[in-house]
Amino acid sequence: MGVPFKDLGADILFVEQLLEPSLCAHVVQIAECYQFKSPPPGSSLTGERRSGEVLPLDNRDPLLESTNQLLLSKLQGVRDLLVQRYEVPFSHAELYSIDRYRPGQSYKRHSDGLLLSNRYEELAKGLPARDVSIVGFLNDTFEGGELLFDRQSIKVKPTVGSVVVFPACYTHPYQTLPVLRGCKYTVTCWLFH
Repeated sequence: MGVPFKDLGADILFVEQLLEPSLCAHVVQIAECYQFKSPPPGSSLTGERRSGEVLPLDNRDPLLESTNQLLLSKLQGVRDLLVQRYEVPFSHAELYSIDRYRPGQSYKRHSDGLLLSNRYEELAKGLPARDVSIVGFLNDTFEGGELLFDRQSIKVKPTVGSVVVFPACYTHPYQTLPVLRGCKYTVTCWLFH
């Protein structure tokens, strides 16, 4: 049996409780032991679009790397779901990052498909095209912070352990609405074909 999910429409899938609440709390605890960073002005991650902070789960630290591997292992059910649904294997994944949003912070409308100014620049630098975006919610002890897909008229209210899976392309721009109270933690990952 595959991973149970809700089809929200327009190829936006909502997988409830993919991540156990205890795992989510543990990942938040680990993240808070490290320094989150605001993307520098002018980087591909910011401009005036993003006000939250990021912690990449890279291999610079064994604990961050093992946390990344643990989260990637939880993705297998999502990969199987995508193969079953679209008959396309997504065998590669970009490293996870943890995002933290405090009151008033948000991520304005964007799409995840392009990291640089255009696809030709990405190809020249050997960057693969992101095919699928995955946003997982590590907590729900905050107000606000919903994901809004305005083009599809879909708003997703975060619940702990759930993930949203959607195309990482110009057809699916989205935004993280401002957090009103509390602190929101998410994990993000991208899959490649």
